[in-house]
Amino acid sequence: MADGASAKSLPKGVRIRAGAIQIYFERNKQAYNITLPHPPTAEGISAAAKIRSQLITKAEWGILTDKDIAEAKGEKVDKMHLILNSNEVLFQEIAQKYLRQCEANLDSRKGYTRILNCHWMPHFALRPINQITNDEIRDLIIDKNFKTAKTLNNSLIPLRGVFEVAMNSKVILDNPMHGIENKRIQQAIPDPFSRDEMNALLKWLDKNLEGKNRLYYWFYELAFWCGCRPSELFALRWNDIDWFNGTMRISKSRVRGYEKSVTKTHTVRDVYLNDRSKRALTEIQKLGLSRDYVMICPETGLPFYDERPPRFRLNDAMKACKIRHRPAYNTRHTYATMLLMDGVNPVFVADQMGHSLQMLMKRYAKWMHGDKNKIEMAKLNTS
Repeated sequence: MADGASAKSLPKGVRIRAGAIQIYFERNKQAYNITLPHPPTAEGISAAAKIRSQLITKAEWGILTDKDIAEAKGEKVDKMHLILNSNEVLFQEIAQKYLRQCEANLDSRKGYTRILNCHWMPHFALRPINQITNDEIRDLIIDKNFKTAKTLNNSLIPLRGVFEVAMNSKVILDNPMHGIENKRIQQAIPDPFSRDEMNALLKWLDKNLEGKNRLYYWFYELAFWCGCRPSELFALRWNDIDWFNGTMRISKSRVRGYEKSVTKTHTVRDVYLNDRSKRALTEIQKLGLSRDYVMICPETGLPFYDERPPRFRLNDAMKACKIRHRPAYNTRHTYATMLLMDGVNPVFVADQMGHSLQMLMKRYAKWMHGDKNKIEMAKLNTS
């Protein structure tokens, strides 16, 4: 094949120079140009594309060594071919396959990549996956001493996924993750704001926010009175609002700048608007920040990337009002508990929150009987 062969006829990152095949790529701000000991034939070009892909993978994992580059150039070629052609498939190869096949959303896949990079690749990347044992994984988990059960459980998700892909691909016959279970996590109970706390916070925001920053006051007025997650409010569009029927369609979420076409529970729901949530939407519309998204960051003029800007305003309000700090997410818990304390049908509340009735009862049983709990407790103090 001539040196002047069209670049369009060659795989990406492969070229022919002086009768030899070169591969080139850039990773982590470093450029690589490597001449391979393969003839410029169709077979050689195919091998070059494969070698380039493997080197890029190692570079992305941060495990590309001078030895790898030397072998690609022709040193110890026989050994390199033995590794590539043997049945001992490396962990990092299956990890890449797992990430390609993973059906999770983009944000989750990025998280799985970070977990693999941080916790598992430094130890297993260059190991044949069929040589990794259950005891070895258990010892590594102990050595890592994960700070919380939740961190450990999250870290095990992509690791299990890699070995499941290896099992499905018949690369391994036994799954070394067998018997390695998640740690139990103590479920926290909801910590809503009281009605008095909510009113104090809204009053402070109303008094202290001016101009376009008024959006944050109306944001919390809506959040307290519709029970939506912040990620759902960030994804809310004006065409989701049904003014005639007094509802808004919750079908999307927006997390770290990435818009998902599903909610956290993968359930579309219509939230009924009350007088206060309707007024909040009306006032936000009057601000004229956007004809598309309901919530636009006043500082950037763009849809919210994350919940920090509104969270900072609520933190200021809690501090000024001397109210015990709670996450802004707890506006959702406040809405649910207010409805239940007022005697609203739990089936309706579950529908508004996007929960099953069983989940609602599990999370909010404490508030389902309103002040009757206090009456029952009073009976214990009666002599």
